[in-house]
Amino acid sequence: MSTSPMLAEPPVGLSPLKEGDPAEIGPYRLVGRIGAGGMGAVYGALDTYGRCVAVKTVRADLAAKPRFREAFAHEVAMLARADGVSTARLYAHDTEAEVPWLAFDHVPGRDLRAHVREFGPLEGEMLRVFALGMAEGLAALHAAGVVHRDVKPANVILSPDGPKIVDFGIAAPIGTERSEDAFADHGSPGWAAPERHTGAVADSAADVFAWGALVAMAATGRQPFGKGETKERIRRVCAGEYEIDGVPEDLLPLVEGTLSMDPRERPSAADLVRALLPEDRRGEEVGRALRRMLGDYWRGVDAAGHDPARWAAWLGGASATALGATGILGGGVGAGTGGAATGGVAGSSAAASGTTGATASGSSSSGAAAGVFGGGSSSGGALGGVAGSKLAMVGAGALAVAGVAAGGYVAYDRLRDPPADVVASAATLLEETGFVATVERTPVGGGETVSEEYLYSADGESFLIRGAAMGPGTTAVAVHQGELYVYASRPNDPTVVWQDSVEPIEVDESVNADSASVDLVTGPMRALAVSGEVERDGEVYTGPTTVHVLSQGAMDEAAAVGRIETDEEGIPLRAEYSTDEWEVEVAFSRVGEDVTVEDPQITSMREGNGWAAVHAPICGSVTGGGPWTGEPARWDVQASAWEVDCDYAMDVSEMMNDTEAYGEEAVAERTETMMTHSGSGGSTWLVDETMACAIFRRDLGGDIANRTFFLSPCIPAERLGEATEESPFFDVDFEARTLIDYHEQG
Repeated sequence: MSTSPMLAEPPVGLSPLKEGDPAEIGPYRLVGRIGAGGMGAVYGALDTYGRCVAVKTVRADLAAKPRFREAFAHEVAMLARADGVSTARLYAHDTEAEVPWLAFDHVPGRDLRAHVREFGPLEGEMLRVFALGMAEGLAALHAAGVVHRDVKPANVILSPDGPKIVDFGIAAPIGTERSEDAFADHGSPGWAAPERHTGAVADSAADVFAWGALVAMAATGRQPFGKGETKERIRRVCAGEYEIDGVPEDLLPLVEGTLSMDPRERPSAADLVRALLPEDRRGEEVGRALRRMLGDYWRGVDAAGHDPARWAAWLGGASATALGATGILGGGVGAGTGGAATGGVAGSSAAASGTTGATASGSSSSGAAAGVFGGGSSSGGALGGVAGSKLAMVGAGALAVAGVAAGGYVAYDRLRDPPADVVASAATLLEETGFVATVERTPVGGGETVSEEYLYSADGESFLIRGAAMGPGTTAVAVHQGELYVYASRPNDPTVVWQDSVEPIEVDESVNADSASVDLVTGPMRALAVSGEVERDGEVYTGPTTVHVLSQGAMDEAAAVGRIETDEEGIPLRAEYSTDEWEVEVAFSRVGEDVTVEDPQITSMREGNGWAAVHAPICGSVTGGGPWTGEPARWDVQASAWEVDCDYAMDVSEMMNDTEAYGEEAVAERTETMMTHSGSGGSTWLVDETMACAIFRRDLGGDIANRTFFLSPCIPAERLGEATEESPFFDVDFEARTLIDYHEQG
């Protein structure tokens, strides 16, 4: 084959193809060798859309022997059942070919031992999310009925996206009898559980034991059962002689529990997941919570030199620019998508096991695992791995269908996925890319149809319902950055747009940031997916589910019959739910890119006087604005605008209210007087060059000692000029929306 003259050396992690190696396998163009073992070679390859994949083959002479072909088919079966965020994912395979093969997404990174050796132990939240990722991957495997049996540092890749469990060469169904287990005696000393050395059958508790050893090494940089002769390491394991000094106190009880000599005393992987999830995320689907935590805390992990563009350049015939584009649209290339070990690490791992440290990224928990997690999601084969963008799903579907037609191999395209996986993948797509939908609710037995618009932006974590879902007089409800907001139209009087607060409303206890979220749309889809009763007719999926309906300011839960319709690529088009009380129809007008959601105060300003936040985060309280003499009033501080968080709202409010009269001696560096009490009954200040905050008298007449004052909302303000000797005040442009509001306590 030809290589680019620009590259003198092959890409990191690959060696050149050898004479006799094929140029293509299935739909994949081979770029180079990742490694080779006793069973066969592992190649790095590019698929039709420029994604880096790893393709494992069985040597032709071994493929002719039923024993080896059966062993290969066994590995494929185990991989096909692996579907966690942190587990390897099978992409396609052909076990019936003359040279059997299987393919994974290639994930760049170093294995755990190499990473710790080069960069030192993991610390803080990084260590905790590593522990959670490993537990999530094992819980997903165990829920699918699979035990890995060779969990060790060489089979854990630290990719830029998170830790990944790889190499399923000796995985087995849980409970496999020893007499039927070709790999019963296999295991890595120092990582295999003690019962594995005494003839116990395959069990999930052995993987949990290895989890404890992995976390201990990640935390300390040392192997908990030390180094040395194999017999000595096995003796230490069987005697429970481990060294875990340095494991943080919050993880120590879990690690000690998993390293128990008695497998019955070890927690399950699902128990570990529940223990490691922060309390504020325990209501979320586990895969989604893990991905968010990885985004928050997974730092300092690079691609170990992996560069997809070099694969294309080395292969020839494809430009780096083209690769970058198709890779992004295909949902799986680049340093941000995960990977296998590189360089000597990959080669040694592959040579030892005959498998590759390659894995898919971006998939969520399997349908089988959902029961363990209390109602999770499924990635749906190739769809789950590339659900990061709408076009990625299109690309995955096209590739798989074309491959089946042309080559006869089995690809995990949407048509071959279980119906439940397709529905769960559609939900994942909505959550990870955003959408716009029209939702119509019609009372059963007749009545007026309620129509609302639902919008969700994944980038901003913003969900918005435009309509009176929160009861008469309301115009919208939103969840932004985990906070609940409710809106109503401002009075049609320009004199009160910014001088008066809009009265807050009470919110029913059934409505909060969790209940009024994107789960209103995706929750019924996920419930349908895990029901176990999904039926498919073409592109329509039906079955029992549960829906939550937000109506008249209260949340109602009901059993329903669901109907989900997708297009040929699995992108949701419509959803219908029938309950005893409602017929609900959801029509998606946009899914994926370019979905943005703005603060409704901004988008509604062209609608008369716009909308006001009648429910928003209450950040604390300040004292001010009471009678001119006597005890001043106490005011709740409300952060009404999405760009104002509680810290800033309280900072401004406390600064402006730390004197006897609101703002009289406010911090000079941050405020300028715009208007004083002289004849006007109020004072206004420009604060931080961005907003106007004010105090006004309630009654301009009467005895000054009995006059009372109120705090006016802070609103956006822009200086238009400078004060002059002729005019002591400067011109300001005010915006008819509220940044910080004040509500007097009773």
